[in-house]
Amino acid sequence: MFRLRLAPLRAAVMLAVGFVLLRVVYRVVFGGAGAGLGPVLLDLPRLQLDAPFSHITLLGPITLLGLGNAALSALPISAVIVFFGLLNAIINVQALFARGAGRGPLRAISRSLVIAWATFPALLESVRRVRVARALRGERSIASLLVPVFEQTIERALALAASMETRGFAAARVVPGVCEAPVVLADAGLNFRGDWHLDDLNVTLAPGSLTVIVGATGSGKTSLLHSMSGLFQHFYDGVQHGSIDIAGADRAATPPRDTAGCVGLVAQNVRLGFAAETVHDEIGFALAVRNVAPSIVHARVLELAARLQLEHLVDRPIEQLSAGEASLVAIAAALVNHPILLLVDEPLADLDTNARERVCTVLGQLAHEAGVCVVIAEHNTSEFALVADAWLQIRGSRLHEVPLEQVLTTDDTEDTAPKSNASASAVPLASIRRLSVRHKDHLAVDAVSFNVPAGELIALRGSNGAGKSSLLRAIALPTAADTVIVAGHDVHSLKRRTRRQAVALVPENFDDLLFAITVAEECRRADSGLTGADTAQTFARLLGFDTAADATPLFERHPRDLSAGERLCLVMAIQLAARPALLLVDEPTRGLDHRARSLVSAALFTAAGHSAAVIFATHDDDFAQSLASRTLRMHAGRLTAPIGVLS
Repeated sequence: MFRLRLAPLRAAVMLAVGFVLLRVVYRVVFGGAGAGLGPVLLDLPRLQLDAPFSHITLLGPITLLGLGNAALSALPISAVIVFFGLLNAIINVQALFARGAGRGPLRAISRSLVIAWATFPALLESVRRVRVARALRGERSIASLLVPVFEQTIERALALAASMETRGFAAARVVPGVCEAPVVLADAGLNFRGDWHLDDLNVTLAPGSLTVIVGATGSGKTSLLHSMSGLFQHFYDGVQHGSIDIAGADRAATPPRDTAGCVGLVAQNVRLGFAAETVHDEIGFALAVRNVAPSIVHARVLELAARLQLEHLVDRPIEQLSAGEASLVAIAAALVNHPILLLVDEPLADLDTNARERVCTVLGQLAHEAGVCVVIAEHNTSEFALVADAWLQIRGSRLHEVPLEQVLTTDDTEDTAPKSNASASAVPLASIRRLSVRHKDHLAVDAVSFNVPAGELIALRGSNGAGKSSLLRAIALPTAADTVIVAGHDVHSLKRRTRRQAVALVPENFDDLLFAITVAEECRRADSGLTGADTAQTFARLLGFDTAADATPLFERHPRDLSAGERLCLVMAIQLAARPALLLVDEPTRGLDHRARSLVSAALFTAAGHSAAVIFATHDDDFAQSLASRTLRMHAGRLTAPIGVLS
C-alpha cells in the first residue's frame, strides 16, 4: 500500500507548472493581463471580435502585476495537482481503490476511480507514443496528435474496465461455478452490429480438456472467446441468441464480474488491461479485490511466478516488461483464482521459443493435471499439436470441429517467397555503426554494428527483452549522427518526409500509427505528397484482394474496428507508401492467419527488391527460415552472431 516513487510527483509538478503557464497565457490572450495595474511591460493592441462574439476582447496591455495575479489565480488548482502527485508517490492509490471494491463507501464508484486514476498517466504515455508515431509516419501537423491521443486514452480506459470486469472488480455476488460443465453452447448464435455473425453453435467442452479455436484473421475467434467470458454480451453490446451456459451460469444473464472466481481471461493486448503498478500486484489483483488476506495473496503470487518461471519479475514495475514478459504475467493473473474455465487469446504471439514451450506446457498441465477447461484462440497451432484435445475452426458463419491433420495441412499450405539474393555490391545499402540505446539505467542496445546489402531480408532473432524492438526503433529514429547510414545519407540529419523514403518502421505497437477515423482516410493520408503511391491498393493486396474496389466495405470502417491482422496489414501498407530503401518490421506475423502470413511474406520479399532491404524481428521460426537470407541474433542488447560487423 505504501511506497515511495518520485515519478508521479515529478509528473504532477510538471503538470502544475504547465497549468500556471496556461493560465497566464489565457489571461494575456483574452483581454490582456493587468490593464491599470502598474507599469505596462508590453502594450498590445486590443482586438474586438465581431458578432456573435462581440463580447470577447483579445490581447491588451500587459503588466507585471497582472501576470502575477494570473499566476496566483492558478495556484489553488496547481496545489491540488501537486497534492495528488505526492499522494500517488507515497501511497498505491489504485490498490486503495481496489480494496474499496469489496466493501466500504467506495464500492459503488471504485471502478470509476481506478479507471480515472489510471487514465491520466495513460494520457501522458499516449502523447509520448503518438509523438514517436508522428515521426515514423513523417507527420508534421500538431493536430495529428488529437485523434490518436484521444482514441488511445479511451482504448486504455475501455480495456482496463473490461479487464477489471473479468477479474471481479466491484462484483455484487459470486457465482461458485460448476466444474462438471465448463462450457455448453446449445443452438446459440452471435451477432455484432450486423457486421459479423456466427450461427448454429452447439459445443460442449469437458473439464480437463484443452481446445484450440482456429480461423482466418478477422473470422471472429476473439468474439467467440468473449461470448464465453461474457464481455461480448455485457460489455461490447453483442447480441446472443440461444443458450450459452458457462460453469453453470447463464451467460446472457450473468455479467463477467460475477463469474470471475471460476472464469479466467487472457486478452489479446494484455498491456492495455493491466490494473496495477508492479508484477506482484498485477498477478494478485483479482484476489485483492475480494479482500483476500495479503499473506495468502503473496503466497499465491509466488506460487504462480515459480510455475511460469517469473520469480525474477515479481518486484518489477509493469511498464518495464517486454512484450513476452507481459503476456506471461497476464496468464499468471488469470490463473490466480483457480479458474474452472481459462480463456486465452493468442498467448504465443509475443513469445520467444523458450517462452512458447513453457506456456504450452503450463496450459497443457492446467488442463490435464489440474482439470481446468482451457480454450485458446491461436494462429500458431503447431505448438499445441501434442497437448490439444480438440480443434474448432471458424469458416464463414459456422464453427466446425476438425481433426488435427486438417489443421496442420492448412498450416503446411503457406506459400513462402524464395529467399532474396543480396546485392554483391561492395557498398552496403545501410550501415549501422556502434548504435546504442539506453532506457534510464538500462542499456537496451550496446554498440551494435552491421551492414545491410541491397535486396537482403534479415531476420532479427532473440529472446524476449533481448533488445530487438529497441534496435529497430533506434535505426528508424537515430538520436546521434553517423550511427545509421542508408543509401549514403545520415538518417539522423534527414527531415521527416525524406527520412520515410530512407527508412520506415512498422513498430510492435503498430496501432500507434493509425491517425484517422476511416481506413480510406488513412490511405489517402499516407499517399499525400508521394508520387505514385497507392496505399489502398497495397492494403487490399496484403489481405488477398485483387483490387481496392473488392475491399470497399473495409475502407468505410474505423481502423480500430479491424482485426489485429487487418490493422497490421494496413500499417504495413502505410509505411510502404514512401517506398523506403530500408523497411523495418517488428513481429510481422503477429495476429495473422497462415494465408495472411503468406501475403505478408510476399510483400516483404517484394519490398526487398534490388534497391531495398528488409529487417524483421520475429519469434516465428518457420517464417524466419522460409524468408530470411540472413539471421542476426541478439542477447542482452548485443549481437551474438554479427555478420558484416564494421571494423
